[in-house]
Amino acid sequence: MGSSATVTTSNMELTPCRVSFGTSGSEVDLGGTLGNVKITMKYMKADILADQHGKTVLDRSVNGTEVMVEMEVAEIKDKDLWAVVFPHATTITGAGGAKAIDFKTNLGDKDSAHAKSLVLHPLSMNDSDKSQDHNFAKACASAESELVYSPDGQCKLKLVFRCYPDSAGKIYRFGDAALVAV
Repeated sequence: MGSSATVTTSNMELTPCRVSFGTSGSEVDLGGTLGNVKITMKYMKADILADQHGKTVLDRSVNGTEVMVEMEVAEIKDKDLWAVVFPHATTITGAGGAKAIDFKTNLGDKDSAHAKSLVLHPLSMNDSDKSQDHNFAKACASAESELVYSPDGQCKLKLVFRCYPDSAGKIYRFGDAALVAV
């Protein structure tokens, strides 16, 4: 196989959405999004080369998949939200339930230890209509988010999620997560 190339299969933008993170029964409501939600999906491909110099492309083969989700939310004071956005940070709970977030090096802390399902539900859809939902099997915030304070607008927190496959290899479903093939 030759050098790899990147093919973007889709770059969708949605606005606005309700965002849920976590397993059924213990989801964290990340609130509604501000502005667009950007979903980027890529199939990376490797050239299959042949000829005496190895420069003629005979075919291309998928050799990787990358799915990312970017959005901004307005809720910036909720420490439980910060624990999702910065999964490698440590949440400290004190007397009376007061919370703080400590940012430490946490070298070696893996995304897989923090990855959970992520669901985006367009607010234009009825709650019972899941046909336009975006369901990500396992997602972990990349911890490269930023907090933006502005005199011109509402404070916002940027979230960037990297998505990973579940045990069946599924990364992302656009549509009702409850549907099964017949």
